Amino acid sequence: MSAALEYHRATDYAPGDWEEQEDQRYIGDKPAVFKDYGDAERLPLELSAAGPLLRDGAGIVGSQGGRDYGGGTIHWRAYSSAGGLFPVEAYVADADGLYSFDPLTPGFVAVGGGDASERIAAAVAAEAGTFVVLTGIHGRTGWKYLERGYRHIWWDAGTMLANLLALAAADDLSPRLYVGFVDSELDAAVNADGVSEYALAVLALGRDGAAGSAARARCAQPQPEASRRFAFAEAAHTASKLGDADAVRSWREQGRVNGSEQETPAEEPKVARQQLLAAIRARRSVRRYAPTPLPRPALEELLRWSEAPIPADVSRVVEQRVTVAAVEGLDPGLYDAQLNLLRTSDEQELREAAWFAAMEQDHPKLAAVDVWQLADLEDVVARLGDRGYRWAQLEAGIRAGRLQVGAVMLGWGAAACTFYDLEVSKLLETHEAPMLMVAVGPRG
Repeated sequence: MSAALEYHRATDYAPGDWEEQEDQRYIGDKPAVFKDYGDAERLPLELSAAGPLLRDGAGIVGSQGGRDYGGGTIHWRAYSSAGGLFPVEAYVADADGLYSFDPLTPGFVAVGGGDASERIAAAVAAEAGTFVVLTGIHGRTGWKYLERGYRHIWWDAGTMLANLLALAAADDLSPRLYVGFVDSELDAAVNADGVSEYALAVLALGRDGAAGSAARARCAQPQPEASRRFAFAEAAHTASKLGDADAVRSWREQGRVNGSEQETPAEEPKVARQQLLAAIRARRSVRRYAPTPLPRPALEELLRWSEAPIPADVSRVVEQRVTVAAVEGLDPGLYDAQLNLLRTSDEQELREAAWFAAMEQDHPKLAAVDVWQLADLEDVVARLGDRGYRWAQLEAGIRAGRLQVGAVMLGWGAAACTFYDLEVSKLLETHEAPMLMVAVGPRG
């Protein structure tokens, strides 16, 4: 069995699992949700065109004291993060050096000198330019979600990338997402140890990606973070690494539709920046919905955006299914992403089934629709190896991020949700594995 599939099966949730795992969680194990660079110099985000993207797409949009686990300050960021644990870090690399994004300032902290762009380009087998590198820290989410926290890292990275890709397209930066790279080289390039922190994805910015030369600053290193170890996740991540540039190119070839490069690479859909930015800033996890049905044309518009191609180095592996409880002109039931009916259902029974499958949380029951991201993991791993598992989770996060921001643009609310894996498969009558889901409805 592949390490990725073994990990996935070991972390499937069933009713009662959350309660049974309670004694393995301890608030004292919760690490900080931001890197601590002390009094290191903060540089302005305007040093790179990536700076405004990170400020607007991954920055802090609100804070409140006494709300965090243990009574501290909780922060809300521009993207959806389960439990506000923020296990994803962002670095910017260009010809002037390597910079860590500090969302608290907000600003950059210089963490590496020299031409960081060349090092990243070599690791991703791409041309040099301006890159945003995302890394994951399992310890930040694992104290609560344990081994399953590895899934949450990819979901969080995906919802962040949904924002960054859309903003970059709005700024005419020709974004390109790389999921294939030489792991050891990319980890080393951003000073990640590959175990407690490891590279997840690289966002390349094309035209006008660099805004100017950065002022030289003394390189800083963050305070060390204690981190628990998670054996299944570590095994899956290690098994999915690529060892050299030839392996990267081979993996990309396997990941392309029909095994060949498309004549015209996918482009990120363009949305007016001010409309997009307003929605990103206003987005919150809305869990109460009005009983008013959604208008079908607007829902179709939202689904079209969530379904649009992603400008990545691998083709899509995720499909979406929609359980409809209240949409004008549609019977309650199961639909595909184009709102073609697959089967009808009793509305109340459908709502109750969604509630139970979504770990007995109320918002999927109250929502007008629930959009489920699915992947045939056996097929994905057979075609793309264990690394395909990374992409399936990441792609689901990107599509879920689009749904949440798009719902706000339409004046609705949305919230992502985890689930009992097999109960979702039963609800949707599929052998495919659920990756993530998003509840959508009129604000209550």
